[in-house]
This record gives sequence, C-alpha cells and structure tokens, in this order.
Amino acid sequence: MPRHPRSGLTTLATLSAVLLLAVLTLTLQTRTAADLRLLARLTDDLETQAAKDSLTDRLRIPLAAALTGDPGATLKLDSTALILTEASRDWEVRVQDVEGQVDLYLAAPDLLALLPIDARSVADTRATELAALPQGARFPVLPMTAARFGLDAAQFDGLITQSSTTGMLRLRTTPEPLRTASLLPGPREGEQVTRVAISIRPVRPR
Repeated sequence: MPRHPRSGLTTLATLSAVLLLAVLTLTLQTRTAADLRLLARLTDDLETQAAKDSLTDRLRIPLAAALTGDPGATLKLDSTALILTEASRDWEVRVQDVEGQVDLYLAAPDLLALLPIDARSVADTRATELAALPQGARFPVLPMTAARFGLDAAQFDGLITQSSTTGMLRLRTTPEPLRTASLLPGPREGEQVTRVAISIRPVRPR
C-alpha cells in the first residue's frame, strides 16, 4: 500500500519537536547547574563573611588586652598566628601593628632593604612615581602602591603597609621575617599601639 505523503511530514514534525524538546531540556539543565553553582558560591561567601564578623567581635577583648600591653594577652601584634574555631571551621587570625611594618612611602632605603628586594631601585621608582602625583597625594590601596613601585603586594603580605605615621619600625611588633640583628630599638618602642591590620583566613579553604 502506498504511503500517504502527509505521514512523512508528520514524522518529520514529530522528530523536530522531540529534538527541540531535547535541546530545551539540555539548556535548562545546564542553566540549572550553573545557577546551583552560583547559589553555592554565594552561600559560602555569606557564611564566610558571617564567620569573620563573629570572629571580629570575639577579638574585641583580646585585642584590647594586647593594645594595652597586657603581658598575658593571647593575641600578639606582630602577625603571630592565633587559631580560632568558628562555624565548625578553624581560622587563622593575625593582628599586625602597622608601625611594625615597612611603610612603602616613608621607609628609608635601609629599611626597604629588610625586604628581599633591590631597595635602591625601589626607592628610585618610588621617587619617580610620587613626582608624577599632586603634592601629598597617594595611590588609594596598598596593592596598587606596591605595583607602581615595582613590587607584588602578595609576596610581602603582612610585611608592608602604607598606613604608618613615621616610617620607623617599632621592633617589639615587627613580624619575625623582618627581624635582624642589625635593627636597634628606636624612639617608638614605648608608644602605645593605636592602629592595627587584622587578617582572618580559613586554615583550610573549601
């Protein structure tokens, strides 16, 4: 029996509909998977921030003790790590007195030389970059400052700052990697610490 020409058209239309449905299903599954990954990342970010906020609140009392010079303070101001548990995770907390770090704007070449860099070259680059800025102006953030002076801020994490007031190191709060036998106590040793940088990071990132 001869086939009706319309049957072929019907079959083709059915196959086209099935193919379109398969494409739409695949697209929906792909978008759903992407949305789930995004949701998981956002949830993790929110949980991480909430944990950091809680840890910051917990640091108020030990930080006050450290700032007043309490010899029994559990928190040190020289980037010594303190491990705390929050939200079922371990966190590494480091607090650093900015006067114990090398200030990229104010440090003399002999203090820049405490870093594993060509101190004279960095000092010359610094002078050139600052000459191009309005008087008293600075770059807005430390990573940008470091980059303009030819340094990678991540390489010197915890060792450099742009927030000190004199450029002289306070040795009692200087991070261990910067301490050398040639450094002598300066006029800032007896001053109270008033400004610190706080770093809170998970011990094992997810």
